[in-house]
Amino acid sequence: MDVNLANLPADEKQKIELDKQAAYAVWKVVNNQAPQTLYQQEASALVDWQREVYLASVEKYRAQPDAFIIPETASPE
Repeated sequence: MDVNLANLPADEKQKIELDKQAAYAVWKVVNNQAPQTLYQQEASALVDWQREVYLASVEKYRAQPDAFIIPETASPE
């Protein structure tokens, strides 16, 4: 099933953007590029329903931290 994201209602587009923002925040924290407080900092800038969607996505991604770790590259010998 093909879905054109541009044709979604505005609130659905916003939910997708919040999910992407949460995934990137988890990636930054897992890879020590941001403090744990990043989640609350970003959530505080959102309105109620956006905050709920964002924090739910953060919890979803925090449950799978191994997916966000940058693999170490082996040095050529």
